[in-house]
Amino acid sequence: MKLAPDYKSRASARKHRVKILRKQSIREGVHVVEVWEPIKECWASVMPLSERMRTQYQAISVVASHSITVAGSLDIMESDKIEFGSRRFDILTIRDAAENKRDKVIITQEIRPGQK
Repeated sequence: MKLAPDYKSRASARKHRVKILRKQSIREGVHVVEVWEPIKECWASVMPLSERMRTQYQAISVVASHSITVAGSLDIMESDKIEFGSRRFDILTIRDAAENKRDKVIITQEIRPGQK
């Protein structure tokens, strides 16, 4: 199998292990509780947004902090969250920047301690 010319550079850029979290309803006795459960663990590139990109997103009223790039084949929804080590991120938008379905660029906002 012949790999795309940029395969190694894309793969080596994804050096962070992240978890995709999805809200699940679980029963605890007579109560139903919603919790964030990991549904997938994958390799990603986690980068803080540059000042130019941050300004661009704030122009459309989005307070973004990081860009996370994952494989384009992953099933991720904007209602999911991403966990990177002890840090959690809300997903603001997901896009296929090059429109080739190889990479998904996820624009996120870090959830600070004390936030839900």
